[in-house]
Amino acid sequence: MRTSLRLSRPLLALAVAAAPASFGCGRQAGEPSAASPERAAVVRFWERLGEATTLRMKGDCAAAERAYEAALALDPRHEDALYYVGQCLRELGRPLDARKAFSRLVETNPASARGHLALGALLASPDPLEPLDLDAAERHFRRAHEINAEETGPMLRLGEVLLMRGRVGEARGWLEAAANTNPKSVEAPFLAGYVLWESGDGLGARSFYEKARRASQAEAPPQGVLGEGDRKGPRGTAAQPLTSPMGRTLFGEDSWPLSQALAPKMDAAYRAVRERRRLLLLRSGA
Repeated sequence: MRTSLRLSRPLLALAVAAAPASFGCGRQAGEPSAASPERAAVVRFWERLGEATTLRMKGDCAAAERAYEAALALDPRHEDALYYVGQCLRELGRPLDARKAFSRLVETNPASARGHLALGALLASPDPLEPLDLDAAERHFRRAHEINAEETGPMLRLGEVLLMRGRVGEARGWLEAAANTNPKSVEAPFLAGYVLWESGDGLGARSFYEKARRASQAEAPPQGVLGEGDRKGPRGTAAQPLTSPMGRTLFGEDSWPLSQALAPKMDAAYRAVRERRRLLLLRSGA
């Protein structure tokens, strides 16, 4: 039977330290010894995974990707390794390979909310170099929400996809839910206002637009630590293009100017959203 590689570091260290040095004394039948190939593979796996994590935290995605692949060669089903190699591949401009890694993750664990969210984000990206598959993105965002209904990310992203697909009533429901669940979100109320603006409800649109503006101008969290929905940098600077694991949202760039002193007027901001939607639909072939 294959030895699991999913031991925590402290348990692994204790297991190695406690293993008898000779004769296998005290070792249960079938348990690998400290010098066995199975135990050596466990040690090599954690070494590669630790190396990959360190490189990723330093921003060296190319080297981190190689280290994650080395770890996956030892345990092809390790969820953290699959998730982070996918993120590294996406950062390296290899979206098709990233999609394969995320797909392997949700095949390994169909209940991986982060796996489904990562796939949905990849398939609903405004980046012209990444695949735009709104049908598949919708399925993955719905699944991520089913697994973790408290997370507002899938709500926002699902609202964006439904808006793109012209299902504005559904889109409004998801966007308002995201705005109510996460008061710090800028994009959710901004897009909820856009849906109302397109329907001719100027007063309703104004209410959500102003809510988005207030959220965009909120104070930065203590010590510059960003939470979900935060839009400020450590010194209160305007939010920059997303470098989060979820990447850029479909309409995120249209909400960024709200934090500026000379924020666009509501009509101008929403005309920009309308034009971006038109261009994205052309790209998607819808």
